[in-house]
Amino acid sequence: MKKVSTIDPEKEYELAKKLIELASKQTLEKSDATALDSSVDNLITAARILMEREERRRGSPKPPPKIKTENKNKKERESSNKLPSVKYPDIEVREEIIHQEAIPACPCCQSTMKESGLFDVTEKLEVEPKKYYIQRNKRVKYNCPKCYGAMINTIAAKSIVPLSNYGDSLIIDIALSKYCDLIPIERYAQIALQGGLNGGLPPHSLIGLTHHLSNFLRCIYEKLINEVLTSRVVQADETPHKMLEGDETYNWYLWGFFSSKGCYFEAHGTRSGDVAFNNLANSSAEFLVTDGYAGYGKAVKDLEKTYHKKIKEVHCNAHAYRYFKDASITWRSECEKYLSLYGEIYKLEAERKLAPLDEQLDCRKKMLPLFEKIKMYCEQEIKNAMASSYYKKAMNYFLNHYEGLTVCTQVLEVPLDNNLSERELRSPVVGRKTWIGTHSKRGAETTAILFSLVRSCMINNINPRSYFPWIVKQINEDKELLTPYMYSQLLR
Repeated sequence: MKKVSTIDPEKEYELAKKLIELASKQTLEKSDATALDSSVDNLITAARILMEREERRRGSPKPPPKIKTENKNKKERESSNKLPSVKYPDIEVREEIIHQEAIPACPCCQSTMKESGLFDVTEKLEVEPKKYYIQRNKRVKYNCPKCYGAMINTIAAKSIVPLSNYGDSLIIDIALSKYCDLIPIERYAQIALQGGLNGGLPPHSLIGLTHHLSNFLRCIYEKLINEVLTSRVVQADETPHKMLEGDETYNWYLWGFFSSKGCYFEAHGTRSGDVAFNNLANSSAEFLVTDGYAGYGKAVKDLEKTYHKKIKEVHCNAHAYRYFKDASITWRSECEKYLSLYGEIYKLEAERKLAPLDEQLDCRKKMLPLFEKIKMYCEQEIKNAMASSYYKKAMNYFLNHYEGLTVCTQVLEVPLDNNLSERELRSPVVGRKTWIGTHSKRGAETTAILFSLVRSCMINNINPRSYFPWIVKQINEDKELLTPYMYSQLLR
């Protein structure tokens, strides 16, 4: 493959133009035809290299936005036409019968009309603004009527911060506004002021309350860690996390470990594979699903070397597909066959999810010939691919991780991709962009604990605003503590 520095585009263009003009007058000789083909190939190569350089300068290419189909629009219209009580069957319905101020007269005979028993029913979804109130508790004091020598107070009810002026419901609301709704604490204080809380809320005090809540819920966080690490399949990913103050290292990372039952996060000032090694050392994991980052591969090798613990590293097919999708912006015709084959693979995965459990592995096995065909195409074309191109990068990723990409065809529990971890890391990433980073190691720990609980609720289709008050009450009353997964089983 020629380098762009060895190609003179102007010279090649003039030569091609001259030969094309000659071809319009007479049949080209073999040597001239070969020269024309070579000039055209050189011009295409130069154009592609320059396009890729421009793409690298601008950043990673983005796929074009998906065009909404008519069927989807039709479903949206049908959904919007439903009454609110049908669309939202679980919320309270307040019914009011509305009478006219004056009983109407019949437009035909002018007689006074009476109620028919029929109604013209309309529904509107309404909302009440958030209400703040003060809970005043008067604890009875007891004294002795005989000797008057002692006085005993009624014991105060347990709470997240016993000596604080802020109640449990407010602390939970502050934490979930930040870690579930991704609203910065300063913005929460402004919203409270605009909502009628004229005394205002000091943001620094509210941040301290989130630290107290994370310490209070640490027992559930530890159960979450054990729940994830006892799973047969563990998925992992990491994302940058800024430590604004409190540590010499500015660039920290938020590490996430996931299973079908839940997830947990840890904040560390390193991206070393030692983090994965330390987490997986006492796990029951047999498979580790990752995006191919070398740190996980090192952790797997070190675990086998140190503890004779064998964990199979599995790689993400969504990443492989994405590499070909990005390359197709410049190398469209070359990447079409790969994208088509991956389309068939994901179609089989959709069919698998609808099939009976005993037939699902057969759907996965049908994917193997498709993977082998992609591998064959990569091996055929990688030798002639342009160096450092997105196209060659995509083929390299697939070939280097082929074994890990195809584990899913042999083991049903292994997912086709690492999309679970990608999806659950999205909220921490959006949060990082909103509040930039944390100001202390304690803040990073609070972020890890509260995001772990919130995202575990989401994995199990639980509303965090239902789970958090429930688990706080369970802890206060010394009752059984359940993770979001256990709580979801309780609701069935």
